[in-house]
Amino acid sequence: IKAVVFAVNAYMIEYLHVMNFLEGDTNLQLLSAAATAGFVTSFLSAPVDRIKVLMQAGGNTYQGREDQALQAVLNTEGWKGLLGRGLLCTMLREIPAYSLYFGVYGALMNHAHLTEQLGGAAPLLYGAAAGCACWIPIYPIDVVKTVIQNTEGSNDTASAKIDAETIQGVSRMEQPSASLVQVASELYKEHGIGVFWDGLAPRLLRQAVNHATTFSLYEILFHQVFSSI
Repeated sequence: IKAVVFAVNAYMIEYLHVMNFLEGDTNLQLLSAAATAGFVTSFLSAPVDRIKVLMQAGGNTYQGREDQALQAVLNTEGWKGLLGRGLLCTMLREIPAYSLYFGVYGALMNHAHLTEQLGGAAPLLYGAAAGCACWIPIYPIDVVKTVIQNTEGSNDTASAKIDAETIQGVSRMEQPSASLVQVASELYKEHGIGVFWDGLAPRLLRQAVNHATTFSLYEILFHQVFSSI
């Protein structure tokens, strides 16, 4: 999925530059390209996240096999349930997240003096900053998305178990087809505002390491490819 994100973002940046989109404003072009990458990636992330959430919360239900979780969703909800459940939440997460992700990294890299001083450490530090910046504002949306996707079956009696890494203690959501607003309201009533930020610290730590590595490898590969052309 990350490869798709970087590929779409790079293509859109080049396309918008050639078309002189937004009167050549590079910052707006960067944000537009990143938002497009987030939109496209949502259609890949939603079904993958659905299976991941069910696997994490299902214990031994699926015996650690992704194909069993996939088959269970397809049997009860079909392809529409696999591809559609949580898609809106995923878009609301991915579009602003990747706008911030590439926007923060690009803005930092454009500070030529600071980037030159940091040298090879710049992608590491900027990548960590971008990874944290993109998750802080959208974390509550991810919490709600997890609850919506963590439901197997299309009946109103199906229960939604929450990923223990994200929220502790959420027991049941009575309607798996509930909207984003309904789920968020129910979470707030049962657990207060803190539930939307539960688990944020370890997530930020993981994202900082993950994206520091991602951007460092990207810069290395990018320069190697262009130096060989």
